[in-house]
Amino acid sequence: MASNLVSYIAQMLTPDMIARIASVLGLDSSKVQSAVAAAVPAILAGLTGVAAQPGGAQKIADSAKQQSGSLDNLMGMLAGGDQVSLAQNGSQIISSLFCAKDGSALATAIGGVSGMDQRASGSLLATLAPLVMGGLAQQSGGDLSANGIAGLLASQKDNIAAALPSGVRDLLGGTGLLGSLGAPAQTAAASASQATRSAAASASAVGGAANAQRQQRPPRQPRRATGFIG
Repeated sequence: MASNLVSYIAQMLTPDMIARIASVLGLDSSKVQSAVAAAVPAILAGLTGVAAQPGGAQKIADSAKQQSGSLDNLMGMLAGGDQVSLAQNGSQIISSLFCAKDGSALATAIGGVSGMDQRASGSLLATLAPLVMGGLAQQSGGDLSANGIAGLLASQKDNIAAALPSGVRDLLGGTGLLGSLGAPAQTAAASASQATRSAAASASAVGGAANAQRQQRPPRQPRRATGFIG
């Protein structure tokens, strides 16, 4: 079983693979890299929520069984010009595991933190979905039962919560997709919120002190002429 599922999947997305995905999407590689860093834990967070629903873990397990070779095949599919089939496969995974509203929320959150439009972030989400499911399959320890998948995702809650960018947590906070992460996600969100408040308070204090200092300064006196008029 993976010690850190997010890192394991992210390591599969090499710079060359990121460049190929960026080329397909017609985007800059750095923007795609940022989007991928947000998308992988966001998808896993959503799957953790699905696994907690009645019958959800079985749906994920069935999908993972079908994608067990995705990690090996993804690069070949991209290099061979078969990215359309890959994205179509990923779209089916997203639609089968998430409701339309949640799938749209994931795409919106990924686009929001990376600067992608909805179309591009949705395409990236579909491209990555088979890879994430393949990662689950390979790191399940051979147990692709509903209980095995549920146990794997449950064991990764801390890692998933830690990997979620604060912007993604904010954008998905009201959707219910992060609810199953429980305390780890709430603690991370609270820490990020506290850091933001502390930074704002510090900036306000510095600004207030500067204003007070300016107000306390006596007005400048006009300089007296020292020369003689001949």
